[in-house]
Amino acid sequence: MTPLTIATLNSRGCRMALRRSQVLSFLREGGYSVIFLQETHTDPTAEDSWRLEWGDRVYFSHSMIQQAGVVTLFSPDLWPEVLGVAEAVQGRLLHLRARIEGLVVNLINVYAPTLGPEWL
Repeated sequence: MTPLTIATLNSRGCRMALRRSQVLSFLREGGYSVIFLQETHTDPTAEDSWRLEWGDRVYFSHSMIQQAGVVTLFSPDLWPEVLGVAEAVQGRLLHLRARIEGLVVNLINVYAPTLGPEWL
């Protein structure tokens, strides 16, 4: 089995095209298999732009508010069979179940800031 490299990054907002392009370029150079981005501030209208810049293997849990939104990316070189996608907490927790080279894995992308009304 090819080793999986997993990266996680607080992107501090990728709503703007220039910022998104910078983040994706940086991640492409890293050669990661799976990438968890947090605090993306995405909405459904941006999905096509993300897929044009990265490829088809992009999964979202949207949130336009600050300190929310997660995106999970698979490397263009990795072809997982995604068995299920669940947005457990909108903009905060995205669960993907995938088969990668015959191994079934659960990938959970979480963003939970230390402050905010939902934590009181």
